[in-house]
Amino acid sequence: MAHMIDTTTGAAAMAYVGRAPWHGLGAQLQPGASIEQWTAAARLGYTVLESPVLYQSPASTELQRWPLRKVLHRSDTGAPLAVVSDGYRVVQPAEVMDFFRRLGELGGFELETAGALSDGRRVWALARVSEGAEIVNGDTVRPYLLFGTSYDGTMATVAKLTDVRVVCNNTIVRALGEGSGAVRVLHSERFDADEVRLQLGIVANSWERFLVQSRSLAAAPMSEGQADEFVRALLEPYHSGRLEIQDTKAYKRVLQLFNGAAIGADIPGVAGTRWAMLNAVTQLVDHERGRSDNTRLESAWFGTGAAMKQRAVDLLAEGV
Repeated sequence: MAHMIDTTTGAAAMAYVGRAPWHGLGAQLQPGASIEQWTAAARLGYTVLESPVLYQSPASTELQRWPLRKVLHRSDTGAPLAVVSDGYRVVQPAEVMDFFRRLGELGGFELETAGALSDGRRVWALARVSEGAEIVNGDTVRPYLLFGTSYDGTMATVAKLTDVRVVCNNTIVRALGEGSGAVRVLHSERFDADEVRLQLGIVANSWERFLVQSRSLAAAPMSEGQADEFVRALLEPYHSGRLEIQDTKAYKRVLQLFNGAAIGADIPGVAGTRWAMLNAVTQLVDHERGRSDNTRLESAWFGTGAAMKQRAVDLLAEGV
């Protein structure tokens, strides 16, 4: 993750409150800091500008313009971000921060981290919704709202409800129950912050539903055969076919984590349950899966890792 954080302005584009991240980068803020302070500390004060794509052709003495494409570039460093279609709609860093300003005014939302990744091609902010609650005694989960967007065409604007298991910092998507827990706005569409907040349904019963169903998972034992069936079903879409699923590292590691190697597996009431299996998968994705730390965070929040966690939640909710 450390190398993905944007440092093109000479400092890490990340701000946080509370304990310093494991990589030690970013500026620490005090609780209650203003959005202006957050924006400055996270190095998100730039605007994404648009310019036409020009090219030189031997058929003409003048520069030619490509009307179907435009270049996105930063106002502060001038660095190019991407060449995108002419209809690509940008959600500015200021709009991301203002999204959380409005939520703060509603009450109950506190920013915990914000910043830019990949030389400013992606920005994100994460806010805690409440202090959380226990799934079983001693196993606390806290609700968060994650918001991110991209300036290189690789990701839609995404706002999702997610939950963090305190003992291990695993992130769990809020998709147990009705609804997906996420809103995606394509860059071909107009971003309407009020509509996104409405679609998310940021209300207490969403969190209550998550608690009820997570506690149901913690109360549901999972046999060795059920664990085998679940992991096979989980990994099937990602299986290349070169090895049998049961011979892959992912299969072996998920079962190893489920059988006691996962952080928090020793909490009474966790071992051998469907809740333990969910946390085995989230630990693999958040802390172990992928080629390097540089790509793990982005994958776990927005990419294939997030999709795998979503699939795990869906399968467990279905009783697989």
